[in-house]
Amino acid sequence: MNLEHLKAIMWLRWRMSRNQWRKAGAFNAIITTAFVVCAAAASVLLFFAALIGGSTVMLMNAVSPDVLMLTWDVIVVVFLFTWMIGLITELQKSELLSLERLLHLPLSLSGTFFLNYASSLLSLPILVFLPGMLGLAIACVIANGSTMLTIFPLLASFILFVTALTYQFRGWLAMLMENKRRRKSIIVAITLVFVLIMQAPQLLNLAFMGNKSRQDTQASKEYQEGIEALTRQLQAGEITGEENNRQMKLLNEQQIQRRTETKAQQYQTIVDYVLLGNKVVPFGWFPYGVHAAAMGNIVPGLLASAAMFGVGGLSLRRSYQTTLKFYTGTGSAVRRVAAKKVTATRPAANSLEPQFSFLSEHTTAVALASFRSLLRAPESKMALMVPVILACVFGGMLVLGPGRSLQRHDLSMVPPFLGIGIIGVVLFGLAQLMINIFGSDRGGFRAFVLTPVSRRDVLLGKNLSIAPIAGSIAVLLIVILQIVMGMRVTHLLATFVQLVPAYLMFCLLGNTASILAPMAVASGSLKPAQMKLSTMLLQMFFVMFAPLALLPAVATLAVETLVAHTTSFTWLPIYLVCSVIEAGVVVWIYRTIITLQGDWLQRRETRILEILSSAPE
Repeated sequence: MNLEHLKAIMWLRWRMSRNQWRKAGAFNAIITTAFVVCAAAASVLLFFAALIGGSTVMLMNAVSPDVLMLTWDVIVVVFLFTWMIGLITELQKSELLSLERLLHLPLSLSGTFFLNYASSLLSLPILVFLPGMLGLAIACVIANGSTMLTIFPLLASFILFVTALTYQFRGWLAMLMENKRRRKSIIVAITLVFVLIMQAPQLLNLAFMGNKSRQDTQASKEYQEGIEALTRQLQAGEITGEENNRQMKLLNEQQIQRRTETKAQQYQTIVDYVLLGNKVVPFGWFPYGVHAAAMGNIVPGLLASAAMFGVGGLSLRRSYQTTLKFYTGTGSAVRRVAAKKVTATRPAANSLEPQFSFLSEHTTAVALASFRSLLRAPESKMALMVPVILACVFGGMLVLGPGRSLQRHDLSMVPPFLGIGIIGVVLFGLAQLMINIFGSDRGGFRAFVLTPVSRRDVLLGKNLSIAPIAGSIAVLLIVILQIVMGMRVTHLLATFVQLVPAYLMFCLLGNTASILAPMAVASGSLKPAQMKLSTMLLQMFFVMFAPLALLPAVATLAVETLVAHTTSFTWLPIYLVCSVIEAGVVVWIYRTIITLQGDWLQRRETRILEILSSAPE
């Protein structure tokens, strides 16, 4: 490979990008071109702004090493955030110049590998952030002296570290995602992990704000007690008015000093935690090296640079070896043959073989097939991400936020209401699946229509297929609630019982929406295959009425709360008894109505099949 090859590949990449913009339409080409021009201009402006502004601020204000470290931490976090967004976006579309296409050119495999890696550096985060980071690095050297020269190898090694690891990760995923179904599942998993990682700072901030709120409450309480003591002494004639004013002034000064010390202590706590995180997390080695260099120690920066250069180099070497084995066929054929042999010796297993005594054979088959489809279809996994994220976020908020503060108060009736809220949150998270149970079936609904199965069994099986997912998430959150806040045994049992009527009522609502307003979902996504305003409005209408499923539980718990506060019978398990009765009544209503809904489905199945089949899969 020589310079002419590199120039030809870069020209080809630019030409293909331009053709892609043109095919998307004139308006899209104009918008994309304007965006690229603005990004290039922004990168130049960021370089000079970081260089001039950073030098001026650091020379005039003598920025401390802690502030310098926190500044670079923010830059690194924002850069990684945009880099991850770009990575997720690239995984969902095909590459313009993939490694497989470059192999058809008269280039060596090592040269092809280098070109492919070099082209991955031409991304928006690198274009925008790198000039600004370089300008700020120069400003740090101008303001802090020659010891800050280690920032340049730190910056270079950090870019190599991130891009090399990402390139190795993308190469590994590219091999896994040869299977289209596996590709979509991997995208779902990466999106889920990314969302959860983005929620982590919010949970940490919630925990920090909870500690800060408790400290402020304690300080305010002591200040108020001091004022009340001075007021009593003044009224009793123990001190004069002048003495009262003097002590009040002293008390105010102490309060201000205490707040200042508290803020300084909180700031130092943040700095200590960030410094510890930078030492432990490899992505924080760059800011940690800058912090050490600002304090006059260049050794940590040099060691961090060497470590990141080493990891980046090993990642590229490992990626090249894997690519070489994959495209030359060495090292992979043995594993494939072994896998085929193991598969051939295993007896064929049927996932629809289990039978439940309390369900008919047809209902069991529909439930197991639908549950299997939920676990395999990428669009279903995307929908299942919602309750998982809600469980992590609200569970974390419950543990780190109000759970600890409510333990200090006598609010015994708050946890049961929170338990009802947990049930509502889980059902709302699964609403996208439950109000459109046939839309994400692809060709599955055609099989149900052609089979000699009662339509009541079809609806019952579809409802039961979502029950394990909804039940497991709700039970997990309720157990966390019980551990963090605690509730009476009768309230805990009643909350578990309330899962049954709430879920069954929501299923009846979802069945009605699915029969009346079915919507085909595009394969591999949650996007409607054909946008129809009336259908979307009908589904939103049914979602708005979803909280009605929780009204009986709220009403019975409110009755017990009212009886406990107005009488001395606080031990009566009204909520538990009413929940058991309500569960029995709702089960009877469900069995009656689902038969009527099955007959309705049989009359509407031709129209539903027409709607689902008219959309491209």
